[in-house]
Amino acid sequence: MTRLASLILALVLAVPARAQQEAKPAATPAPEPMRIVLTRSAEPGCEPNCPEWLAAQGAITNDTLDELRRALAALQGRKLPMLVYSTGGTVEVAIAMGELLRQHGIEIAVARTAFTQREPVAQGTVDERSPLCVSACTLFIAGGTRRIIPPQSRIGVHQQTVVETETTTVRDYQIVRRREGDRIVERRELVNESKQTRTVKQEKATGEIDAKMARYLNAMGLDRSFLEMTVSTPADTMRYLKPDEMLSTTIATQLGSAALILSGLRAGQAPGQPSGLNAAPVLPATLIAPATPIGSVELGPHRGGALRLALAVGEGRYQQTASLQMRLLFGNAPVTTRLRTVTLTLPSSPPIALRNEDGADPDGPMSADILRDTLCGLTDRSAVSLRIEPREEDSRAEIWAKSGTASELLRLPQLRAAACR
Repeated sequence: MTRLASLILALVLAVPARAQQEAKPAATPAPEPMRIVLTRSAEPGCEPNCPEWLAAQGAITNDTLDELRRALAALQGRKLPMLVYSTGGTVEVAIAMGELLRQHGIEIAVARTAFTQREPVAQGTVDERSPLCVSACTLFIAGGTRRIIPPQSRIGVHQQTVVETETTTVRDYQIVRRREGDRIVERRELVNESKQTRTVKQEKATGEIDAKMARYLNAMGLDRSFLEMTVSTPADTMRYLKPDEMLSTTIATQLGSAALILSGLRAGQAPGQPSGLNAAPVLPATLIAPATPIGSVELGPHRGGALRLALAVGEGRYQQTASLQMRLLFGNAPVTTRLRTVTLTLPSSPPIALRNEDGADPDGPMSADILRDTLCGLTDRSAVSLRIEPREEDSRAEIWAKSGTASELLRLPQLRAAACR
């Protein structure tokens, strides 16, 4: 009778077996794949009519088209806007996703969603501090029926590339020796197995890919200059579009706050598109009367003086809207407002972002078109909040955010006299 002794003589010897013999550089972590999440606004005071949107954030991978299909199917026929924040990804998938957006009539804005909770229902706020959509992401958003891009956004284009990757399987073994009678039997036991992926070749896309992009962008109605900027920018660089280029290439149908996509307000709509504002015509800027000053709001001490907002209201670009304007002043001297935002929160309304979009006047007013019904429906005691970003680093944070009543912060009696009729 042969006696088998399960005596392990060596457990610490690990022999890695690799698909390739030569040493490989450490694999670069893959970007987080895009997730598309139905999100409800967490802005205070918006209940019970908080806006909802699809938040699409992350890299476009081979699985992202199915992610988009799932998200759209879950809406069960509802048509919600989408906020996009992405570093790009796979060209063919981005094009297919853009075509699907167009089929469903989805409107898009570029902004990040800052989640406050993900379960049981995702909630978040719109973060416009540094909106991002580059590379293949721009092809994706081209499918939006309406594309609102904040002017401070990083919208980057370059030649598309074909990427080849190498996947290495790494297996770790331990050598186990057992005594079987008078013999020592040696065998390998698998301890761990993992895969590492790295890029081994990256080159400019073929003419076939460029032709596919051209057909797609033409079908989406974009100006040919967008494709020309894309294919003329080397793949190892990134060209970030200026606000006027976002409009001239038509990747943006409108420059403005991403919050506009949640309010249904169309302050710069192209002819022929459905309005949602009773097809009220857009008024040329030359026909809009100067705004009426309605007072100012003291924000607090700043650098030995006082900071305040000077308020004015004028005609909006539609019959149903008014233009609310705010100038930032230090004493009586203007403070630069270019690249600043005032976020105004009103009861039962999505957040409203006021911006200075006039590049020729860096100290000009920050403004936004607001539905007259929203402004004129306020009472003196309606809760209102203002937040100015970015604030000066050498000042107290509390003077850049104010909460109070509509009478205090919007000078409501004067506003009504000027805007409500």
